[in-house]
Amino acid sequence: MPSAKKRIPLKLAALRGRMGDWIYYATCLPMKEIAERVSLVSDIHKTARLDDWIQREVDTSSHSKSIETYLLSQKQRLFNAIVLGVYGGSPNWREIDVDLGDRESEETERLEGSLGLLLLNGKEKLFAIDGQHRVVGIRNAFSENPQLGKEEVCALLIAHSGDAKGKQRTRRLFSTLNRYAKPVSKMENIALDEDDVVAIVTRRLVDEYPLLHSYIALRKGNSLPKTDTTNLSTVTALYDGLDMYLCNRPKKKSWELYKRMRPPDPEITPFYGRATEFWDSLTAHFSPLRELAKSKPEEKIAHKFRNQNGGHLLFRPIGLTMIFRICKLLLEDGLNLSTIHKNLTKVPMQLADEPWNGVLWDPVRKIIIADSENQRAARLLLYYGLGGNLEHLKTTPKDLKEIIAGIRNASPSSIKLLVWVND
Repeated sequence: MPSAKKRIPLKLAALRGRMGDWIYYATCLPMKEIAERVSLVSDIHKTARLDDWIQREVDTSSHSKSIETYLLSQKQRLFNAIVLGVYGGSPNWREIDVDLGDRESEETERLEGSLGLLLLNGKEKLFAIDGQHRVVGIRNAFSENPQLGKEEVCALLIAHSGDAKGKQRTRRLFSTLNRYAKPVSKMENIALDEDDVVAIVTRRLVDEYPLLHSYIALRKGNSLPKTDTTNLSTVTALYDGLDMYLCNRPKKKSWELYKRMRPPDPEITPFYGRATEFWDSLTAHFSPLRELAKSKPEEKIAHKFRNQNGGHLLFRPIGLTMIFRICKLLLEDGLNLSTIHKNLTKVPMQLADEPWNGVLWDPVRKIIIADSENQRAARLLLYYGLGGNLEHLKTTPKDLKEIIAGIRNASPSSIKLLVWVND
């Protein structure tokens, strides 16, 4: 919560604009002022009544913490604009006269009333309509490193009324800002993120690794359409598989935090090395991958291994990500990668065969079964069949039989778990 000490008046250069029936002021606020002046809605409205609820509760332990970490450790930092409500009074606006001469009369007319000084007397209260997590992150980062206080963040200031109609109007603005803000797709994040080490490695593989360069579909979502007779998999499935395989943190939360900050380039190199090692080994052990690598896209070799009868597990995104995950588990069990891939060649790879038929593959509708329960069952089957100890995954062979029986609507006693590798 901002300091309760008296705040000095603040003069800000600003642009005044209008959209619909809202008048807003665009300016730059130093982080020090955001930390000391801007409140959360919960700091202003203490009542629990639904009519007074404006925004979601801020998760100060996760998202805001990641923003704090970003500010403290990322030199190339930048935020989009924070939308702030002004409570207890309207901003004091003073226009700046603009005269560009007679020849520039149209431009002068357009700028009149738009440029000026925004005066905050220190008595008003500012609260975040959009950007509460950033406000908390700024507040915590400034407390840790006061030098950040000189840096500026773009802010849009909007007058807010504290009566019932004013609160209703502000709630509508908040919901509108969130409803119509289109999130960046996962594929776009993979293509653009310069901090996430998995995204960096994924892009480099697609750009440089021969097998993947020509045969990874750049599409939103993990699935491949029936009409795709060329590609091995999708860029999002490749990312998901690498995300599990390359994780070098004991807990998922710590791995997610690690991916928010770009590591030094020498630290990225080993991640890429592990990724290419995986693909080199997998290709060496599976002839369909070698055949695809030697082909040209127009030959449509993928259609040979992915068709209406299911096809090869590696040529389905759901199968590829599963293999990444199981390889990681077996590495943690102490096996080396070459041994894991050699053992993997003993596993039935046709989706229409046991144990995948009815678990990952629907033989009647001839489609992949992507239910989370089925995917988990398939992972357990693969891990167990490759010699994995199910207790490491907090389950047992008996539990697995019951899971498969439930999926197939059969008796657990009729389920036989296949083992392709002895301990």
